[in-house]
Amino acid sequence: MGWIKVLTAADYRATPWKNGGGITQDVLLLPPGAGPEDFDIRLSLAPIVADGPFSAFPGIDRHITLLGEAPLSLELGGDWRALQPMVPFYFDGALKPRARLGGGPARAFNIMTRRGRWNAQVMPATGTVEPLLAAPDGGLVVLHAVSGTWQVGHALGAALVRQGETLVSSEEAPLHASCGPAGEAVVAFLSPTGRAEPVGPGWLS
Repeated sequence: MGWIKVLTAADYRATPWKNGGGITQDVLLLPPGAGPEDFDIRLSLAPIVADGPFSAFPGIDRHITLLGEAPLSLELGGDWRALQPMVPFYFDGALKPRARLGGGPARAFNIMTRRGRWNAQVMPATGTVEPLLAAPDGGLVVLHAVSGTWQVGHALGAALVRQGETLVSSEEAPLHASCGPAGEAVVAFLSPTGRAEPVGPGWLS
């Protein structure tokens, strides 16, 4: 049987951006003991309070999901891309897109994985469609509650994931997630590749 862990704001860690342009709340860095430079998996919440460049993360695949309605655009290759709320956007972490705000500070949930070790599939979820959560073989499943309180049923009962909290699990049997109609969440399935360090029971102990 796999494990299930709900991370709360007390578990998150404030970390300055590499380029000094802001502060990130690191939700989770893996493997255990990893930092902002040598992680294989990084989950983070980033308030974006001013226009300017993102930090570069060579060798990292990055998915960013805009939370809330405050506009946010990124410049990539000379083109500006307007991010849509709750629609994950992928880009190569080696790039340093410029961010442009349009109505005050914005907030985003980031999922970063080291290329060649982990792959991420990221999707939004709402309370009107109850997602099934199951970790890929040897991997992890993540649910970050953007709004509402999510209930995730498992063999021993249910885990509650309140707004702003993040569930991480290695359980490969389907977990049933439910919430009220207004509930929103970011869901990710993290799959190891041939060079990934196996997920162990002590990773989140």
